[in-house]
Amino acid sequence: MSALEQQLLLLGMADLPVDATIKRQFDQFISTASLHFDHVCQQRPNNTTIDLLLGFMTLHQRQAQQQWLQQCTAAAKMKTVFNDTLGCDNAAYFNHQDQSYLLALTHLWLMVQGATGIDYSYSNEQAEAQTHLLLHNTETTVSTVIDTKHDAFRCQLMQSYYLGKNHNKVKLSTRIKRLFRKV
Repeated sequence: MSALEQQLLLLGMADLPVDATIKRQFDQFISTASLHFDHVCQQRPNNTTIDLLLGFMTLHQRQAQQQWLQQCTAAAKMKTVFNDTLGCDNAAYFNHQDQSYLLALTHLWLMVQGATGIDYSYSNEQAEAQTHLLLHNTETTVSTVIDTKHDAFRCQLMQSYYLGKNHNKVKLSTRIKRLFRKV
């Protein structure tokens, strides 16, 4: 198991409120980014792993966001062609990988924000911005992956933040119990 995967699992990645498509994107991200994360950790040995993970996830989430911004117009056109050619029911089986990848990285990024204690208002603003970006063109949205109701989708993203934040509480609680055992 890579250091990246280990850290994400420790923060609660396995409990994130996502479907199988997004979990496959997690696996893809971990397999392609693990060596980069190892390199970052080696280059900055004086930083904590969680701080490095926050910067690393911010970088990769922003890159995925830029990729989606470059592709969303083409994805909308492609979805229209699928709808016209195959019908809406069959076209729903096709989804755009860049959109799924952005959604996966956004969940991980918000989870890490929660674990590092980033302020709720900042993370909520980021979840709101990602919601707007991902739902801006509903023709590219796959309803089984994304809840197309704006507030419901933002809340789903914020569940990832709270999962990370609650991890922090569990970790703190464990430390306090260890301190009392020593006394």
